[in-house]
Amino acid sequence: MSLTKEALQHIEQSHKTGTEVANGHALVIGDQFSLQDMEKYQDQRRRFRGKFSTKGLGDFTHYLGERAAAKTPVFIDRDDMAARCYLDIGSHEAPGHCDHAAILSLPKTPEFIAFHRANGNTFDQEGMVELLEDWGHLMTFANSKGEALELRKVIHAFRKVSIDDLTSIDSEKQEHSSQVGVMSKVTVKNAERLPATITWRLAPYEGLDERNLEMRVASLTKGGPGFRLRAMALDAAEQEIAGEFASRIEEALPELECLLGSFSP
Repeated sequence: MSLTKEALQHIEQSHKTGTEVANGHALVIGDQFSLQDMEKYQDQRRRFRGKFSTKGLGDFTHYLGERAAAKTPVFIDRDDMAARCYLDIGSHEAPGHCDHAAILSLPKTPEFIAFHRANGNTFDQEGMVELLEDWGHLMTFANSKGEALELRKVIHAFRKVSIDDLTSIDSEKQEHSSQVGVMSKVTVKNAERLPATITWRLAPYEGLDERNLEMRVASLTKGGPGFRLRAMALDAAEQEIAGEFASRIEEALPELECLLGSFSP
């Protein structure tokens, strides 16, 4: 008995369908010979997979300390205050799948967020008073002479500040010319009661140490009393904060390989 071409193809497909491949971890099925992963039908996974994400520095280092093998690299991104580790990264000779990751994204504290919002901002009297009422417990104050000021008195001074507008016009007539000089001087009354600098004492990120951050206070007189706050040497301070972040991870995970940078598997 002879078989048609279609019958032979059917027998061939029937034979191949259900064939085990990949050491029994998958089957070839269907007319298109697609692969079916059999892992979900097994008692256990072939390997551990998962992603642990946290905002807690202590939780991140504890997780790795309990699970990561010695010399596993931890990639620390100082710019984003983040870190990442692939616990199954393997080696050059035996690379892993990078399916098991631990990720840290360190959040700013509410106090540091408030500091950044105030930096570069202009406040009227009411706005300055509200800022001090909300965050004054973190602040110390000094006037232009370097004298310390009390929070209660500083709030009172901002409430009572007023503007003097002194204008004088001097006119001088000469035989062949005339000159009119206009001098306008705007001053803030009781300036010595207002702070020239504000020092914030805060922890910038959760899990990091408290530190002092200074702001310069400038008085603005156009359109009424106003005040601009500007952080002093903030870039340098943030570099120090990033260095502390990296050091905390390195100190907590001495058996691992801590590297500055990022890695994409």
